[in-house]
Amino acid sequence: MKTVRTVIFAEGSFADDIHCKTGYGVLRYAPDTVVAVIDSQLAGRDAYEISRLGRGIPVVSDLTSALRFEPNRLLIGVAPAGGALPESWRQEILFALRKGLEVLNGLHTILSEDKEFVEAAETGGARIIDLRKEPDDLDVALCRAQRVEANVVLTVGTDCACGKMTTALEMLYEARRRGIPSDFCATGQTGIAIAGWGISVDHVLSDFTAGAAERLVLEAGADKNVKLILVEGQGALAQPVYSGVMLSLMHGSLPDNMILCHQANQQLVELVDRPMPPLAEHISLYEESMRIIKPAKVRAISLKTRGMDENEARRVIEETAIEAGLPVTDPVRFGSGVLLDAVLNDCPQKVPLSGEMAHIDLNPPF
Repeated sequence: MKTVRTVIFAEGSFADDIHCKTGYGVLRYAPDTVVAVIDSQLAGRDAYEISRLGRGIPVVSDLTSALRFEPNRLLIGVAPAGGALPESWRQEILFALRKGLEVLNGLHTILSEDKEFVEAAETGGARIIDLRKEPDDLDVALCRAQRVEANVVLTVGTDCACGKMTTALEMLYEARRRGIPSDFCATGQTGIAIAGWGISVDHVLSDFTAGAAERLVLEAGADKNVKLILVEGQGALAQPVYSGVMLSLMHGSLPDNMILCHQANQQLVELVDRPMPPLAEHISLYEESMRIIKPAKVRAISLKTRGMDENEARRVIEETAIEAGLPVTDPVRFGSGVLLDAVLNDCPQKVPLSGEMAHIDLNPPF
C-alpha cells in the first residue's frame, strides 16, 4: 500500500475552521498524511499558527509550490455552502490530475462526471475520488437497524458545525483504548476522508437518506464482535436549512442513545439568525422525534469550547451540566470518557425484530 502524502487545498479559507472543516478534520485525525496546505493568502506560515493543528506543515501559495513536498493526493479541504465547485478552482484541480495526483473531492459537484476532469485524470494516470457520490443501489429504510446487537450511538446537535463528527471520533478512540470493539459510521465527506468508508447522506436522494444511514449501521453491525457503533450526525433538527438530513439519520440508524453536541455560548442558530433555544428544548425535540419509531434518550452533552481558556471552559461545562442535568464535557480538551460512560451505563435492552439480517457489502471509496 502506498504512503499517502496529501496536500490540502484550502484556498482563501484556511483561517476559517467552519468553511475549511474537511481540511481541519484531516489535520486533526490524520496529520501524518499531510505534507502541505494551499492558501495563497496565508502562504509562508506554519499550519499550526493558524489552525492549532498540523505543527510543522507549511502553508504554500499554490500546487506548484507544494510539489516540492512530493504529494500524491490533493484533498479539497473547503466545504462551501451548497457544495458547488467554484470555477476559480478548476485549473488547480486539473493541474493536480495531470501531474498524477489523486484528487479527493468532498463537493456536491461530482468531478468524475465532468469530461474535462476525466480526461485530465487519464492524462496523468490519476484517480478522482468523489467522497459524496452515493452508491447506486440504495433502498428505503425499513427499521432494520434495530436488528444490530451493538449499542448504536448517534451524535446530534443544536446547529451545524458543533462537533458531531469530532465527538463520534473521540468516543471511538476512547472506546478502542478501553478495548471495546467499536466502529464509526461516516455520514459526511470529512468523516469519509478520515475513515475511508461511509456514505455522504446529504448527497442522497431524500427517499433514500434514511436507507443510507440504515445501510451503514447494518454494515458495521454485521461484525458480531462490534459492541459499539458511533454514527456521525449531520445538521440539526433546529437548523431548518439541514434539518431533514438529521431526521433521516435518526430514523435510519435507530440509535439506542444520543449525544447532544453544542457550541458553548452560541446565541443564534447559524444561517437563519434565530435565537438559540435552551438545551432542554433541543433534548426534548430529539427524544420526542424518536419516541414513536424507537425511544432513545440524550445521555450526555458534548460542548465545543474552542476559543475559551481552560478555566472558562471548565466553568461553562459545569454550568451546562447543572442546566441540562446531564454529564457534560469537551471531548477534545478533556477527553470523551464522560460521554462514553454515559452511553455504556444507560444502554437500553434491544427489542429484536423477526427475520435474518443479510450482510451488506459496501464498496469503500478508497
